[in-house]
Amino acid sequence: MTEASTTKNGSSRGGFDMTQLAGDRFPPPAWHLETIQSEMASPEPKDRMMRVVRRMSDQAVPDFSGIDWDEELVRFTDIEYPAYYRQPFHSVPGGYLSEAAAVGDRGAMEAIYEEYHPRKSLGIRDEIGALVPTDAKRVVDLGGGTADMGAAVARRLPEARVRSLDASPFMLIAGRVQNAGIPNLEFVQGFAEQTGLDAASVDCVLITLVFHECPDTIKLRILTEAYRVLRPGGRLILSDTPNDDLHDFRGFYEPYKEEWLSFDPGAALTAAGFTSVEQSSVAPPLWTVSARRPG
Repeated sequence: MTEASTTKNGSSRGGFDMTQLAGDRFPPPAWHLETIQSEMASPEPKDRMMRVVRRMSDQAVPDFSGIDWDEELVRFTDIEYPAYYRQPFHSVPGGYLSEAAAVGDRGAMEAIYEEYHPRKSLGIRDEIGALVPTDAKRVVDLGGGTADMGAAVARRLPEARVRSLDASPFMLIAGRVQNAGIPNLEFVQGFAEQTGLDAASVDCVLITLVFHECPDTIKLRILTEAYRVLRPGGRLILSDTPNDDLHDFRGFYEPYKEEWLSFDPGAALTAAGFTSVEQSSVAPPLWTVSARRPG
């Protein structure tokens, strides 16, 4: 990228040129950089975002230097990404379809949650994972990213088959390095709303920190799919960030923050046909709701 184009379209975090995060493999459209620039120029305070950025360099993260990204990417089937997914989430050009988002995932999550749990984001995921029934034999984590949630469940339930499903090949590639050596954890590419799993084939479905990054229509489709793949009596565990949290986190672009303000997890689960809807007090600041497919 030339200096002139960087000056015209670039965005900055305290002087850092965001266009440096744009990969050459899947170059983001120009509107990504314009959207990020607009987010950074918004008048709301960016203090919370900048605290996370400063903390990221202090986090223990995996070594991804051995990844041959070109070699790994050709192993994935080309799929069509819907418009809702092709967003510059968290002000990263390319969003989840970027190497930057994948290799930065663990460090960002640890930095965000270090003030909430002694073991940061990994501790929070362990607490959520403890809600999975101990007799579950097949578990799927929808929108699993780099699979820290799936890994937490797989380590706790070594006899269970745990699938971390995510649409981004970058997240899956990083996840295989980040959570290597767990024999009952598998990494599969796919969308949460269209998993490809057989009906009534899963004992437990987890959806963690996914819904706030989806429009309402996709949330409904994901719940419909979760209901379909769960066996009768199977459990759904839904966890996410407080509804007003995204508005306090300006600087990290969140395209669906307005819809998130009015999302009611209990009502959504009931409308999708789930029963035994219960709020859990684990893993603050996240809220967690569990429910069952009747039968």
